[in-house]
Amino acid sequence: MDRRKKSLIFYSSQDWSLMQTALLKASRELGRSPKGKLAERLARRVMTLFDQGMRDDEAIASAAAYQEKLIAQVMALRHQGATP
Repeated sequence: MDRRKKSLIFYSSQDWSLMQTALLKASRELGRSPKGKLAERLARRVMTLFDQGMRDDEAIASAAAYQEKLIAQVMALRHQGATP
């Protein structure tokens, strides 16, 4: 499949609503605002999970929050390793 065509995914209003609900739940779980740079990354994560076939907002929120926590841990470890 042509990569450009693959990136053209169209979502229904129900899809957007489900992803927005999942984003808000994941943001609350992480104690973050649903706006800003970190929220954009979280939103992309929510969309990726949706694109992979997940359709339960609770499951998407939980998985996205878990993945974000892992990223935060990795970044913290990298930061510690970079400190002299």
